[in-house]
Amino acid sequence: MPKPSFAAKLIGGLAVGAVVATGAVMGLVWLFSRSSMGSDMSGHGWTALLAGTVVSFVVAGVLSTVLILGRRNGFDEGAHEIVWDTHHSDEES
Repeated sequence: MPKPSFAAKLIGGLAVGAVVATGAVMGLVWLFSRSSMGSDMSGHGWTALLAGTVVSFVVAGVLSTVLILGRRNGFDEGAHEIVWDTHHSDEES
């Protein structure tokens, strides 16, 4: 059996972390909704909460991936490079 790569371990760890964080969010909502409001949330409310949390994690993951890949491939430049270009362009000519 081949040894899993670092990327596979990282993705697996992040997936487990996302599941744990989702469970924690839903548990906190359940605790606060029962103690402060005195009523339970409907099944549709729990479905909407779960869907919103999952979509938020997916969007954050996709945007982070685009940011990292863009930086690695040279499609993004650091802020210090932009400041250097705007303030020192006349010295290079």
